[in-house]
Amino acid sequence: MAGIRITPLDIQQRTFKRKKLGGLDEADVSEFLKRVAHDYELIYAENRNQKDQLQALRAQLKEYHQKEKTLAQTLLSLQKTQGEMRASAEREAELVLKSAEMDADRIVQDARNEVRLLTEESRQLKKLKRKLKLDLKGVLDGYYDLLKDEGKQELSPSPAPKAGSA
Repeated sequence: MAGIRITPLDIQQRTFKRKKLGGLDEADVSEFLKRVAHDYELIYAENRNQKDQLQALRAQLKEYHQKEKTLAQTLLSLQKTQGEMRASAEREAELVLKSAEMDADRIVQDARNEVRLLTEESRQLKKLKRKLKLDLKGVLDGYYDLLKDEGKQELSPSPAPKAGSA
């Protein structure tokens, strides 16, 4: 019976041997009390151990709840930061896009101005070319006329000098 624990029913139903004079057998009572004390000691130690484990589990649960709360706050903070970063990136993208559009408009306007200037310069050069052609034609015509006149003079006899003049 050393390995078997005493149950509450065992205690309630336990009867002791009676002595001849009507008393209880002290050895029987003493041995029963030792078993009860031993089992009670085991149960008490097990109860204490379970209370310690329960306290440790409660502390661990509290720690887990705190970590869960911290994680939830961190998650909310990350979501907020992500939203702010997304909004910032969108604003930045809009600014970059507007800047690119303004640059493109400026480049197009510069190109138009350049085309206008080149067109005007081309017109001026064409005008100058026509004027130079006309001027050159005039000069060449003038030389041609001179040469033609000179050639006629060489072909025509020159008048003889008059004798009485001098």
